[in-house]
Amino acid sequence: MLNTKILWILSIFFIALVGMRFNISVLAWVMFVPLLLLVRSIETKKSWFFIFFLIQVAYFLQISKIISDPMPIVMALLFSAPMAIFMWIILLVFEVARRRIGDYIGVFFFASLMSVLEWIIYSFTELGSWGTMTYTQLDDLAFLQLSSLLGITFGSFFIYLSSAFIAVFIANKDRTKFTKSAIITSIVFLLFYSYGVIRVENGVSKGEHVLVAAISSNMQISPDNIPEKEHLEKTTNILIEKTKIAIKRGAKLIAWNEGATIIYKENESEFIKKMKIISSLNKVDLFIAYIVPIDKIKKYENKYLFITRGQMLDEYFKFHPVPGEPAIKGTSFAKVGSLEYANVAGAICYDFDFPVLGRELSKKGVDIAIVPSSDWKGIDSIHGKMAMVRAIEGGYSLLRPVRGATSFAFDAYGNIRASMSYYEDNDRIMLASLPTQKIWTLYGAVGDIFPLLLILFMIITGIRFYLKKLLMRKNEEEIKQNELLQQEESQNENSFSAGSSHLPKQIYNKCD
Repeated sequence: MLNTKILWILSIFFIALVGMRFNISVLAWVMFVPLLLLVRSIETKKSWFFIFFLIQVAYFLQISKIISDPMPIVMALLFSAPMAIFMWIILLVFEVARRRIGDYIGVFFFASLMSVLEWIIYSFTELGSWGTMTYTQLDDLAFLQLSSLLGITFGSFFIYLSSAFIAVFIANKDRTKFTKSAIITSIVFLLFYSYGVIRVENGVSKGEHVLVAAISSNMQISPDNIPEKEHLEKTTNILIEKTKIAIKRGAKLIAWNEGATIIYKENESEFIKKMKIISSLNKVDLFIAYIVPIDKIKKYENKYLFITRGQMLDEYFKFHPVPGEPAIKGTSFAKVGSLEYANVAGAICYDFDFPVLGRELSKKGVDIAIVPSSDWKGIDSIHGKMAMVRAIEGGYSLLRPVRGATSFAFDAYGNIRASMSYYEDNDRIMLASLPTQKIWTLYGAVGDIFPLLLILFMIITGIRFYLKKLLMRKNEEEIKQNELLQQEESQNENSFSAGSSHLPKQIYNKCD
């Protein structure tokens, strides 16, 4: 086995270099090998605390890759600390279990634990799906198609298995007993990957297309203050003019980026009336995203209005504000608009980091999802492609207008139908032709059943090991009892023999 110091260095570097920005995707398949080898040799509680320190440093460096203006470095700690805690607990549980159940089942137990951890984080916390191993392969469309089957944990499971198998092969001299399961696992993965290749190559969107437009604002919103009213009015008017330009270019559905402008409460009614008139006169559908300050900018409404042909169909509030964001949390999912060309609904930026919300749109039969967003340089274009995975999972087209990063339009296979960089010299009006017919996906139908199956596997493994241990203990007790009985019988025989040898000779003579 490699030197402990080398394993420490490799553990930190592998985790730091995988995921987020500057991601080395191929390294993801061996990312946890050094760490798994390292924990095998741990014997003391003190060593486990050192492991926690190692994991915290590694994840801090990984998250730091997405930090750029205006995000402070403390944000890296905000996300890396809980990630490190979760990872440390899982490693501890796994290693304790592995030493009892062995490496043969242990490789699958590790992959199951890690995949279930991903599911728990994005289902029951506000951290979303950041850090999911599937996102390390965002440029591999064939691999991402696995998400259409059983969600992002399905692809992650195979990546975790890769690290687990390699670690076991390195740690054991006798590798023959793991070879068969490793080969079978590889064949199964290749079959699913082949499905992904075929799906991408033959993926032809059925039905008509609709011309949509994404409009990106250049207004910068600071948590310290609100821009002057004159500047806000100018920004709003520019957005309205760009909306009219998009209409002239033929767009039937137009969306602004998240918080494209700020509208004060006293001016909101007039603003809404103006947008309704534009929608009605031009027979277009609008997703108008903006912010309404309540306590200056310390508290605000982050929402969009879904206006169709002059009528407001939905007023949607961001369902998952980013941790620390002072936005009023939405209490309901988006309403679906049954338009003449497609069923349309949406979400706002960070909302789409949660697969549950994306699947909700799929369950409602959405054909096109609109996701107004606001990013920064450090997550361009990672965050947009993370949202793309929701489209693959749910089988719908996606329009994502963004401030501070690349705006995208995707079809249900993850193909980029249009993109527009925020940092290039353009008019910040992106047009795209999107398919209007939803594609059925297994994940859209069954949801996150895969992590539940993994939980069942771990429970069965635990019960099986417990019963096996009870049986072994029972057998040991029976063996001990038999040994005691044999010892007692032997002692009795010896006692009888010893007693017989001291009998008077006349007794023997009488017996004769």
